[in-house]
Amino acid sequence: MHTELLKTVKTRQLAYYGHIRSHQILQKSIMEGKINGKRQCGRKRKFWLGNIEETTTRRINECCEVALDREEWRRTIASNLWQETEQR
Repeated sequence: MHTELLKTVKTRQLAYYGHIRSHQILQKSIMEGKINGKRQCGRKRKFWLGNIEETTTRRINECCEVALDREEWRRTIASNLWQETEQR
C-alpha cells in the first residue's frame, strides 16, 4: 500500500509540474524562484524542483522543455514511474 501511495503522489506531482510549466501564471514564477526577497536563516530547504529532477532522472531544464509538449511529458511520467515500480 505504501508503494502505491508513493506512486500516486509522484504521478500527481509530475502532472502538476507539467500543468504549471505550460501556462504563464504566478505559480510558475514562484516555482522557478523568481520572487524577490530575503531567505530565512537555518537549514537549506529541499526544493520542489529537486524532487522533479530526482523522480524523472533528468535535469530541470530538460524537464522544462519536455513539459511544454503535453504528450511527451505524459510519456515521461509513465516511463519513470514504470521503471520505479520495476526496481521495487
